Amino acid sequence: MKFSFSHLFVMVYVAVQFSAVVEGQGSQKNCQKPKGTEGESWTEGCIRQTCEDGVWMATLEERVCCYQGKAVTPNKNIITTTSQDGCTTTSLDCTLDDDQAKMVFSAENSCPKPATENQIEELTQMLEEHAKTSNFNTIHLTKHLNIKM
Repeated sequence: MKFSFSHLFVMVYVAVQFSAVVEGQGSQKNCQKPKGTEGESWTEGCIRQTCEDGVWMATLEERVCCYQGKAVTPNKNIITTTSQDGCTTTSLDCTLDDDQAKMVFSAENSCPKPATENQIEELTQMLEEHAKTSNFNTIHLTKHLNIKM
């Protein structure tokens, strides 16, 4: 069989193109520093690094809460504070919701609510009745409580 130069050129060209297509399909770009393969990932604190197209891509880790640059695992309290009068307590907790960590804020008031105007009026009437039936100085009571009679 006789091959001409043009036939040989065409065969070499097809072989080179075919090998480039096959090589492109099977090759993946690996990441460097640190070394990693396509799709590989690792987590440090709040940051997840994933190897994509030969480059490490940083994203927030979804399964931990990130507070002041530090990772907090789910179902843990992050911080709790109480007001100076001890009435209000606030807390920030890390919870897990559908495989995603979320920070939840809550506040609790543990002191009783202030008396209403009607309650104060009722108490005043009760004190006045008590003062009438006992040996108590009503004038002193009204001055002390700043009540107008």
